[in-house]
Amino acid sequence: MIEYYDLGPDKKLNEIVMAGSHDAGITGGGSNVQTQDRDIYEQAKAGVRIFDLRIALATTGGTHDGAKLAELKAFHADKKLVSNRTTTRHVGSLGTTQQVERSKLRGGAFGMNLSNMLTQAKRFVDENPNEFLLLKFDKSTNWLLIAEACVNYLDSALYTGGGNLNTKTLRDLRGKVVPLFVESGMQALRSANVNGPGIGILGIKNMKDDKGGYNDRYEGIQYYGKGGTSPFSPFKKTKQNVTKQSDLMKKGGQGNPAVMGMMYWTSTGLFESIKDRNDGMWTQPNVDKLKRMWSQGLEQAIQDRAGKYAQINGFGGGQRLKAFLPNFVMIDFADPTKCGEIFELNTTPVTVMVDAFGLGQHRIRQA
Repeated sequence: MIEYYDLGPDKKLNEIVMAGSHDAGITGGGSNVQTQDRDIYEQAKAGVRIFDLRIALATTGGTHDGAKLAELKAFHADKKLVSNRTTTRHVGSLGTTQQVERSKLRGGAFGMNLSNMLTQAKRFVDENPNEFLLLKFDKSTNWLLIAEACVNYLDSALYTGGGNLNTKTLRDLRGKVVPLFVESGMQALRSANVNGPGIGILGIKNMKDDKGGYNDRYEGIQYYGKGGTSPFSPFKKTKQNVTKQSDLMKKGGQGNPAVMGMMYWTSTGLFESIKDRNDGMWTQPNVDKLKRMWSQGLEQAIQDRAGKYAQINGFGGGQRLKAFLPNFVMIDFADPTKCGEIFELNTTPVTVMVDAFGLGQHRIRQA
């Protein structure tokens, strides 16, 4: 099993590269919907450390004291195919009957129950006490219920240390699961007078569209990146993805080096089999493209900083360069082979990178 702690307990989160699971909870549905074929525990064993989760409340059938039963579930559907309605439901996994936002899908599919996914995440870190997991919640509804489920089901495995996760070490995070809410989720907690970090819910903010800049005091993760290719352009998906992600990583490299990079090695379509397309993206020539694309983000950061005679920490000692790094590589159908390819990106020596990028002529000042 891949063990990130072996990279060094004092490695900061923004100094490592890890595999991420795109639409992590969708292990069923049609071939144009399913994105994974392993549950959360098995994905974590394969090497995934950040999970993209989109959660909605689905009616499940049956009643409890007159209220229809419902559960929080992962879902994968275009927003135009989702209809939401405020109503009363009994959420069995939380043992509560209350007013909720119920979702119906006219396309796409629901996936695994949130309670099961949280249970599996806790099991993984309990069995592997030096490892960590990040749960990124986005495009979701019923944020208060999601937070309640995270607190209840993660229990002792819930990370409650707070702070800026970009600079937390693997030692800080070992044995813990970290729920991360996008800004709409954090705002929902604040509106209900709930202190997210106080109960173990941190934020995750995309700097691509944020005008405020990197904040050392932000409680959570600050990253740069965006996924998705056009579903209306079904041909040459790999080329579309390379073009988009390469451009994003180059731009990210021009920003604050403490910001984490999120790169997507995925493709989107309306009718085609995701798995068939994904298999094509993992042929050796395309794996080589992934690695080149990943390197471009770091290359841009090195060139940008070296060109300005910026400090490059630990260069003389052969330590990893502290420049913008594409830290998260989001993938479909995660397995040990794919995750292993991504983990190997951690082993590229800084001196090789600088030599490869022709930066020896730049004047580089020691930290």
